[in-house]
Amino acid sequence: MKKNLHKMLRLKTTDNNCSQKISSLMQSGSSRTGDAEPFSAAHYSSLLLIANVPIKELAAKNQNLLVFPYEIDKSYGRIGELPIFEMCGCAENLSEAKIKTGNLMGFVGVGSGSGAENGAVQIEIASRFSKSKNDFFLHYMLGKVFGENLFSLNYNASGGSVFDLLIFTFPLVLKNAFRQGIFKTYRTFERNDANVKGALNFSRHIRQNIPFAGKVAYKERTQVFDNPLTELVRHTVEFIKTKPFGKSVLNCDSTTKSAVSQIIELTQSYIFHARQKIISENLRGTNHPFFTKWKPLQKLCLAILNHSKINYHSGEKSVCGLLFDGAWLWEEYLNTILHPIGFIHPENKNHKGGLRMFKNDDELAFDKDYRRIYPDFYKKGEYILDAKYKPLQKNLCREDLYQVVSYMHTMKIARGGFIFPDDGRTDFENRRYNLAGYGGTLDVIGMKIPQNAENLQEFCSFMKNEEERILNYFCKIFTTFSLSK
Repeated sequence: MKKNLHKMLRLKTTDNNCSQKISSLMQSGSSRTGDAEPFSAAHYSSLLLIANVPIKELAAKNQNLLVFPYEIDKSYGRIGELPIFEMCGCAENLSEAKIKTGNLMGFVGVGSGSGAENGAVQIEIASRFSKSKNDFFLHYMLGKVFGENLFSLNYNASGGSVFDLLIFTFPLVLKNAFRQGIFKTYRTFERNDANVKGALNFSRHIRQNIPFAGKVAYKERTQVFDNPLTELVRHTVEFIKTKPFGKSVLNCDSTTKSAVSQIIELTQSYIFHARQKIISENLRGTNHPFFTKWKPLQKLCLAILNHSKINYHSGEKSVCGLLFDGAWLWEEYLNTILHPIGFIHPENKNHKGGLRMFKNDDELAFDKDYRRIYPDFYKKGEYILDAKYKPLQKNLCREDLYQVVSYMHTMKIARGGFIFPDDGRTDFENRRYNLAGYGGTLDVIGMKIPQNAENLQEFCSFMKNEEERILNYFCKIFTTFSLSK
């Protein structure tokens, strides 16, 4: 019996992996014997399609590749200009081929047509701060940020179920879109009544209204909410309802529930069997100058509805997957626990919520970009906190140190610090440093990431205890500050 030479090659690595040989990243294959799929020249060729290519370019060309934060065209942390991974080596010496990842985590795959000469590859990029097989840390942060009970999902990279994560991102993207209002477009209607509101259609009027009975045939162009894009969202809602966890996703909070109800109410022309037609009408994408948040929603809906077609033997080489910027996800996760105790999280990468550096408008900096500062987190008059998705057990980067100190000086805040994921490689304890000159203190705070949890539920329990420890740490700082006034 011939061996299947075009099975999918599965690779598993971490973000910021400092360059690793591809041969060391290979996971068990899908064959009954459990043998790993051998790395071939065809697989190398598939990887070349996404290696060293800016993520902004890949996402624009591949509807089934979603990246969070999805506004990569606004260069969140310049992530749009960075590749998923860099690759070096050559097809003639596959054993020495290496890939080097950056801050992106998640899943990405390159599909190929059938045939022994072709290769399909799926790469799972886990968090470098989690040693668990199923990357509980990434899973936990996703659950906190997207506000969903992701913890019940059977999370693994061995089957198509990883794309069910698309569904769990739906409420957040839907709510972001609804903050701009409900998407509406102009449509032309052929009317025949006495309330003329558009251009007359004489030929149709003569055919339909002779002898004259008080009606006039005309064309009316008006804005409507029932359009191909809102219909696409409606089809996505109906599809999600069919999933075992669909109802909990669509009813996760009052805002999501209200948005879903409005979509259902406004799409009166919804027809279940018109799904493929609606998908086709949305393939070109929307570029509305006002409803900018609806473009990511449109792309997400297309990916969800096409989920059954996402495979790696689709006849043509294509890219699909779901990726998250680790630095962004870490910040958004921290915001879920710091916001309740008064921390403000400016949208620094989108230049929203910044603070003035100069007193007066005529006191310009050399570059206007430096006229406002954007701390990751701050509590007015009390604390500046910088979130770092990198190890800080040994030392602080000079640029990071200078940045926080300058924020403290500008905002007249004597207390500041850094918070990072601590993977337990060293016996790190929170540290405090006293600044010279005007004085002040700097904290280096490590949030300990559990490494020995046997399952996700146990991991969640450990993380909640760690979150309470971090919150108590800040509460003591703020209490001391209040007493010293």
